[in-house]
Amino acid sequence: QRNTTNSGNAASIEKEEEEEEGIFSRKISPSLFIGTRGILSSTAAYALGDDGPNKQQRHVKRVREVMTMGFDGALIVLDWEIPMKTSQQSSANNNATTKPMAYGKDDDDDEFDIKKANSITKPIVLLVHGMNNDSSFGYVRSMMRTATERGWIAVCMNLRGQDGMHRIGNNTPRGYNAGYTGDLRGVVQQIGKRLKRRPGVVGDNAGNNAAAPASAPADDAADALIGGPIFLLGYSLGANIVTKYLGEESLHSTLPPYIGGGAAMGNPLEIRSGTVAFPWNVLLGAGVKRSLLQNLRTFRRHHDPGFQSALRTALAAPTIGALDHAASPYLVRNDPFPPYAPRIGFEDGEEYWWDSSSHRYVGNVSVPLLKISAQDDFLVFGAFRKKLNHCLENPNVVVVKTRCGGHLGWQESPPKPKPAGKGKRG
Repeated sequence: QRNTTNSGNAASIEKEEEEEEGIFSRKISPSLFIGTRGILSSTAAYALGDDGPNKQQRHVKRVREVMTMGFDGALIVLDWEIPMKTSQQSSANNNATTKPMAYGKDDDDDEFDIKKANSITKPIVLLVHGMNNDSSFGYVRSMMRTATERGWIAVCMNLRGQDGMHRIGNNTPRGYNAGYTGDLRGVVQQIGKRLKRRPGVVGDNAGNNAAAPASAPADDAADALIGGPIFLLGYSLGANIVTKYLGEESLHSTLPPYIGGGAAMGNPLEIRSGTVAFPWNVLLGAGVKRSLLQNLRTFRRHHDPGFQSALRTALAAPTIGALDHAASPYLVRNDPFPPYAPRIGFEDGEEYWWDSSSHRYVGNVSVPLLKISAQDDFLVFGAFRKKLNHCLENPNVVVVKTRCGGHLGWQESPPKPKPAGKGKRG
């Protein structure tokens, strides 16, 4: 009788754990013909992942915002997705008709005004896309869907000059690169001011690092916030930027307390474009040149002869390594210490690659940071493996190596709806 009871309990516990499985405990079965082949899964990650035929079933509000950076007036496009509650979510009857409504008070549109100060009450996932990509790419859309389905707010920061709708171009002669964290820092600080604070707490006292008094404990600043936290999620080049930003801020204890953690997907850790193998070195270079041509009108307005000569050389460069060498004297950079002042130019591509490599900063990260890399990633796994020791030396960094996934090919299809009445026991 005891054995039967124990078996029944074990089966019950196993069933409960299956229903409540998490990221590290659940079984992942990649599709045979795409998920297990690096190049195919990477192609799917870039091309697929949007809502498709189920787009109308998603209850989200999409908002586009254009932020202006204080340093040079660069325009950064943010694409937001804010989850909406439906009448079905608050009803026990799964056959009820769904009616979208704002979270919080019903039909309260103020909840959606994410541009207002002291207004955001939910966790935010801030995504930074990869090189030559933008918020329209499949892996970005897939992750934003995953976040909003859990009731979080998702926002993708399009790097300067990278607008998926091709409406907002680069309005400065300085494009994005792998090492400049100034734009991410500016976006984080502006979003941080919009997080809901407890009554009586004003402005920067609740965690904007630049103006917070040195004597204010970080825990007190975090306790003053009702909204947030903000989680940073970077892909490929964006993962390098996120890691570098977290390392810079953590080293000098200036990381805002509303930053809850981060994830870096497909981060090479070491930037060295000159060693990228054929044909990827040519394809990556072609992608950057396409971006340069899309913003050529702005770049032509910069009358410095050296800049124009470097631009012509970059456009003629056959590979991404040669392009980096040509453009390096005019790339934007920032000091790795407060106030993280912007600078212009590197001596050559080698200096740019060294300055941008996030393995130099990952050991300083003071918040939980998840790093995921696929063994069949044909672009970055070799570089990632060489600098892996820098991640393992930091107890705040968790490293996951997957057997397959290629470059950024980890996203899943939308989950199947659970049968009526099934779910966690309450």
